[in-house]
Amino acid sequence: MLIKIGDVAKQLNIPASTIRYYEKIGLLKNQSRISGCRHFNQDSMMRLQFIKLAQTVGFTIAEIKVLLEHFSSEPKQQQQLRQQFIQDKQQEIKQKIKDLQAMDKALTQANGCLCTSLETCIPKVIKKSVQTNGIEVE
Repeated sequence: MLIKIGDVAKQLNIPASTIRYYEKIGLLKNQSRISGCRHFNQDSMMRLQFIKLAQTVGFTIAEIKVLLEHFSSEPKQQQQLRQQFIQDKQQEIKQKIKDLQAMDKALTQANGCLCTSLETCIPKVIKKSVQTNGIEVE
């Protein structure tokens, strides 16, 4: 069953222009056209859902291309590569979380500052941030 691009866009909540862009950059294969309109099969729909999910969990377009390539051939080898790729992304996200938590602590400390001038405030905030959050300041 083939589905028109507008219907795909509505079902998946992805703008038709984004779907065309994915096709242009090679995330999607060129779709069949009937009377000039793109029509998508179930495989393309699943691929779009995968792209949307991958973006939701933090993968970039370039990373999604790599992930999709890992689904293409030699299942056992590709599965190992895919798992490593996903684990690497998890580590990246965990590091970002740590960095954001440190930033949040520093902002909380800065917000509690009762100093009346930058000359007295900044050294105190920097000293606390370095001591408690491990933030490096130049």
